[in-house]
Amino acid sequence: MHLFYHPTLDQETNYLSEEESKHCIQVLRGKPGDLIHLTDGKGLMAIATIVKADTRRCSFEIIESTIAPKKSFYSHIAIAPTKQAERMEWFVEKACELGVDEISFIKTKNSERPLLKLDRLEKKTISALKQSKGGYKTRLNPMVDLKEFLLKSKADHKHIAVVDSTQAYINECLEARSNQLILIGPEGDFTSQELKKALTHGFNGVSLGAKVLRTETAGVMAAVVINLVNNY
Repeated sequence: MHLFYHPTLDQETNYLSEEESKHCIQVLRGKPGDLIHLTDGKGLMAIATIVKADTRRCSFEIIESTIAPKKSFYSHIAIAPTKQAERMEWFVEKACELGVDEISFIKTKNSERPLLKLDRLEKKTISALKQSKGGYKTRLNPMVDLKEFLLKSKADHKHIAVVDSTQAYINECLEARSNQLILIGPEGDFTSQELKKALTHGFNGVSLGAKVLRTETAGVMAAVVINLVNNY
């Protein structure tokens, strides 16, 4: 089953974007009468038939729609982008496939990338949504300074991953069926001042294991552990 992304599905706009139309008609050889599956990334799923097989504006008619069930928990990962853009793209793709609900990008003292363009990363979220057949697209937030993020951060449970084997392992600190926020630092970790600031804003330090992980690996590790704790 090929899933197509249609963000305005709830507004009864009955045609695919040019990019999705081209993929449906030119690549998959869709023709009038064929069934297609759609999602708006906000929980609405639909089955439709192709009405006009146009590579620029493929029109369809919805014959059935449902709402995808929501998870019993919410996962939010805040991460310092890596210097190499492709490594952060890999993280976003894998985090989306794992069902992470929200990703925030933070700028720290040791950050390797001071600026970030979300356009390509947004495309990764859409690709992962379609690949994983999910009903909810991961939300991406623009980069902000760590100080600003700490002031605005909200969650039932807030954690900051630190390179410190004396800290409790992350799986021992997560609570099932709750809103979890995990903060992942840059290569070189958070400074002692940043860690102290996070702790004063309600974050608790956690360990991701005995080995020192790359930033993007740590982010995926956090996403996996959240899913395991929730049997997801």
